Amino acid sequence: MKKQFITTIAMILSAFALGQVGVNTNAPQSTLDVMGTTSATKADGILIPRFTVTELAAKDAAYGASQNGALVFVVSGTGSTGKTSDITGTGFYYYDNPTSKWKAAGGSSSSASFNVTTEQVSDYTVLATDSFIKLNITTAGHILTLPTSGIPMGKTIYVSNIGNNGIDISPLPRNPQFTQIQAGTSGALVYLGGTGDGSWDWVTGF
Repeated sequence: MKKQFITTIAMILSAFALGQVGVNTNAPQSTLDVMGTTSATKADGILIPRFTVTELAAKDAAYGASQNGALVFVVSGTGSTGKTSDITGTGFYYYDNPTSKWKAAGGSSSSASFNVTTEQVSDYTVLATDSFIKLNITTAGHILTLPTSGIPMGKTIYVSNIGNNGIDISPLPRNPQFTQIQAGTSGALVYLGGTGDGSWDWVTGF
């Protein structure tokens, strides 16, 4: 035990003296040099801090100029406010201090597949992962309910209603003239932030 302790201390002192640290190597070629093993039963790799979006959002105040470039892995969730608002799904993100946002570093689901719903004929609660909603509303009194959490600002959802009846939008869009997706119309719903009426808007003409 004493010998192991002395060896560990010697390695730490050596690392400080050389300014380089090696894992599975006595001759590191950079600040941190990690060599893989050939063992078929031992997992290799580097695990960086992992968080849900909620856990990372709780740390907003901890990240500033000194943390510019910090890397984390988001295991679940999507952001909607604050520094995590650009997080769109599981993947690697780095902290970008100039914008005070976490940005996708690759391997993120920010470029997730375009999700088209099945044809909806009545009330529908929109999912944060929906990209295109197919509507065929033929009777009155139905509601399209939009999410107001777990989605990034600017999230755009395309909608097409081929039915002969409209469907009410909840919460109400920013433009009070568009409280319903009318029969035979297509357009896009854009998330502007917030939780109540006006947090989304209905856009047509493109």
